[in-house]
Amino acid sequence: MKRLILALGFALAACGQTATPPTESAPRAAAPAPSITGTFTAVSTTAMSITGDLDVTADVLSFGRGFRIEGARVDAALGPTSELAAGQGSFADATGNQSIETMELRQIALVRVAADAAAPQLCGDQTPTFVVLARGGDALSVLVFSGIEPPGAGAAATSLCGIFNFVPG
Repeated sequence: MKRLILALGFALAACGQTATPPTESAPRAAAPAPSITGTFTAVSTTAMSITGDLDVTADVLSFGRGFRIEGARVDAALGPTSELAAGQGSFADATGNQSIETMELRQIALVRVAADAAAPQLCGDQTPTFVVLARGGDALSVLVFSGIEPPGAGAAATSLCGIFNFVPG
């Protein structure tokens, strides 16, 4: 290989050009964890009455009751035993799912409501700002939060509004 580079260098020098040695490629960044996606059937009373069934894509949660939540994933170190917010217990305790394997935090950018649908009451009188998807076993819980801070340990300016439970459909 060194001889090839030297020979190339001499050939280019004869033409008045210089050879540059090959550079090492930069290390690749780790790929982000896969998003929770798919179609889910409402199973909790709140999900059946407020949201209906759910279709999850990378940036959109589309609900059967005629509305959708749009918002990108936010990097967060959340796990089943993480606090929902300051003093509010853990995600596993709140959802009742002790086998949560995957969690995603999404910041709500927009809630779109179809013209023939009622406005969803995800947070009562408060504006929903964050959604956490917690999947484990055959269950998906959608936890909706209001407040300016993302959910997690020590978040004093956020609170849990509602929990909606689904199964793969």
